[in-house]
Amino acid sequence: MTAIPLSRLFAVGRPDDAPVADGVTFARFRADVAGNAARLKGCRRGLLVAADGYWGAVGLLALLHAGAEVTIPPNAQPGTLAALTADGAVPVGGDLRPGWESMTLSPLDPETPLTFFTSGSTGEPKRVVRTLGMLEAEALATEAVLGRLAGPTARVHATVPHQHVYGLNFRLLWPLVTGRPFASAMHELWETALAALDAGSVLVTSPAHLTRLAGIAPLPPSRRPALVLSAGAPLPEPAAREAAALLGTPVTEIFGSTETGAIAHRRREAGDPSWRPLPGVVAGRTPDGRLRVGATHVEGGEHVGSDLVEMAEDGGFRVLGRADRIAKVEGKRVSLPEVEAQLRRSPLVADAAVLTLEQLCAVVVPSAEGGARLADLGAFRFGRLLRRELSAVQEPAGLPRRWRFVSRLPDGALGKRRHADIAALFEESALPEITLPEIALPEIALSEIATHRPTAPDVRAVRPLADGVELDLFIPGDLAQLDGHFPGMPIVPGVAQIDWAVMFANTHLGLGIESAQSFQVKFRRVTVPDTLVTLALRHAPARRRLSFEYRCGDATLSSGSIGVEGTAP
Repeated sequence: MTAIPLSRLFAVGRPDDAPVADGVTFARFRADVAGNAARLKGCRRGLLVAADGYWGAVGLLALLHAGAEVTIPPNAQPGTLAALTADGAVPVGGDLRPGWESMTLSPLDPETPLTFFTSGSTGEPKRVVRTLGMLEAEALATEAVLGRLAGPTARVHATVPHQHVYGLNFRLLWPLVTGRPFASAMHELWETALAALDAGSVLVTSPAHLTRLAGIAPLPPSRRPALVLSAGAPLPEPAAREAAALLGTPVTEIFGSTETGAIAHRRREAGDPSWRPLPGVVAGRTPDGRLRVGATHVEGGEHVGSDLVEMAEDGGFRVLGRADRIAKVEGKRVSLPEVEAQLRRSPLVADAAVLTLEQLCAVVVPSAEGGARLADLGAFRFGRLLRRELSAVQEPAGLPRRWRFVSRLPDGALGKRRHADIAALFEESALPEITLPEIALPEIALSEIATHRPTAPDVRAVRPLADGVELDLFIPGDLAQLDGHFPGMPIVPGVAQIDWAVMFANTHLGLGIESAQSFQVKFRRVTVPDTLVTLALRHAPARRRLSFEYRCGDATLSSGSIGVEGTAP
C-alpha cells in the first residue's frame, strides 16, 4: 500500500472499498470527514475529545478541513475542558455523526499547527505546538522502520488513547498514512485486547500495560501479533522478557517526546540495546551530556532535551538519566537515577523512585523476597535495612531518610512517572499500599483459636453478581482473631480476611476450597472491628482464581486473589 501524506490523503485518495476501521471503507470515511467539515465551518478552535478511534480520526481531519485550529487536550475531564474552552474553543467528539460528501476536501497546508499538552516532570501542563507536516514526516519515518515488521494490511490495535502524540501517531495517523486498518475501540483490559489480536496484527501499548501481564497465558501462534510497540517510559527488562514470551514477539520500544515526536527505536530481543535513530533523525550529545536531536519533524529542526546520554558504537545512544534529576542534598550532588538504580540491584527491591522533599525520599516496590522481609520486619526496620545496603555505595547524603513501600509505582497512562504523583505518597493523607508475594499459607483451624468467641463476621445481606456474590458483613469487636492486633488499637489481621473470603466463597459459590495455599493481597487501609464492610467475591474458572475486595463505603480496604485448583472447564 502506497503511503500518502495526511495533507493530501483525500486529494490523492484510495480505492473506495479500502478498509479504514471496523468495516468502514475509505469512501465512507471520506464522506464522514466531508460532512462534519461542512458542519464545522466557521469553528475557530476545536478540542478533539472523541474517545473512539474512528471518530477521533474523522474529527481531526474534519476540523483541519474546516480551517479550525486543533487542540488535543490531555484528557476529557470537566475541569480540563472548562479551562481550554474558556477562550471559545469548541469540544468536538460526541457530536460527530455520519456525513455525506457536501464539500470538496482540498489539500491541507502542511504548516497547519496542532496543539498538544505534556505534563513534564512536575505534572504542570505544558503547551506544545507541532505542525501537520511534522506529524506526516514522523509517520513516514515510522513506516520506513516498522513497515518491514508489519504487513501492509496488518490491523492496528491499541491499549493507549490518542490524546497524546504517541497514541495519535501510532494508533491513528500511521495507519491512515500507510493504508492499514485500525480498531476504533481502545482496549482497556488485556482480555479484550488479546481476544482481538490475530497473526500479523499490530499492538500499540505501553509499560503501564506491559508490566501487568501476570496470570495471562501465552498466545497461540494463530493470534501472535507481528509487532508490539511500547513508549512513554523504558520497559523494565523482566517485563520485556515476559511480554515477549506471552505475546510471541519481542517488544519494539519508541523513544521520543511531545516536543519531538518519535525519534528512535529499539527491539528488545535481548538485554538493553541502544536506541537507533529513525530515518532522517540525527542524534548527538551536547558538551554537558544531553541528547541533541536534529530532524525535519522537530520544531526548528533541532531539539535539546533533558536526557543524559552516551553515544554507542553502533550509531545509536544509551540513556543515562535526566539532567534535571541531579539534586543538592546536604551540600552534596546526588544523582537520583543512580540511587534508584542501586536500590533496584538489591534482591529485596523490584522497582524504586527517588525524589527530594526537603529530605531525600524513596518509594520502593518490594520484590517477592523483599515483601516477605517487609512483613517480618515492618516498614521502619525494612527501610533501615535498605539504607544499610545503600551505604556500601553511597555517601550519607545519598541515603533516603523517608520511605514508602507500595505494590507498584504510580504512573500516567503510558507508564511515565511524574514527580507530583510520587510526591503525593508522602502527604499526610497518603497511606502506604503493600502487596505481599505469592506464598504458601498454612491452613488455619479457627476452631482452635477459640470456641466461645466469634471467628467470623455477621452476614447482614447477600447480593448476587454476574460472576460471584457480594456480602454486607458486620465485624464484631470481640473476634478471636483480634488477640494481639493490637492492644488499644484493634485491627483485623489480613490472614483473617483471606480466610473469610475462602469461607464465604465455599458457602455461597460452592467452590470447596480447603485453604488459601497461594494468594496475592493488597492492603490499602486498615480494617477495624465494629464496622460494616462489603465483601465482593468474583470467580474466574478459566484463570483458576477467586478475586476478593473488602470495602467500607466507597473506600477499598483490601483486595486480592486466591488460587482455586480444579475449576477450569
